[in-house]
Amino acid sequence: MLPSAPPPRRSRRRGRSSARSEQELRNSVTARVLALPNCSYRELGEQWRAVWRIDPPRKASREFLMRAVAYGIQVHAFGGLDAKTLQLLRKANTNGARPKPQRNRLSKGSKLFREWHGELHEVLVLDKGFAWRGETYPSLSAIARAITGAHWNGWAFFGLKPRTKEVPADG
Repeated sequence: MLPSAPPPRRSRRRGRSSARSEQELRNSVTARVLALPNCSYRELGEQWRAVWRIDPPRKASREFLMRAVAYGIQVHAFGGLDAKTLQLLRKANTNGARPKPQRNRLSKGSKLFREWHGELHEVLVLDKGFAWRGETYPSLSAIARAITGAHWNGWAFFGLKPRTKEVPADG
């Protein structure tokens, strides 16, 4: 069951408020938040509308609604994030799009070297693919397979990928 009163608001007066009113506010917020798990999905939706003044997301889980409503109740009572934090969040979330991870790109003309069983192998990066011993290969993995006779991740074989476990230096 939810209290039907509007969310408590912090007094706009300057200066110190009494310790008793601060405690009453804390108790009121605590009671409202602790009542949320006993609410039905419909009641959580109503609380969402009261707190955020918009309809809840259509397929929001009950857990999400409880957490968001609890956060909203606390924001209304005690204040939200400071301006600097909000600015950082906005900057991190430009246009709502996630930044694409940078792919490791090798510049055309770069040379990769790998020693395998005492023999030094040199690979040239081309526009499309890689050259090794006068032949063109579509990937570093294909060259690593030709050198070792086993399947390797080409980026790992040539030391371009961070290692998660120790790779033998010479097969």
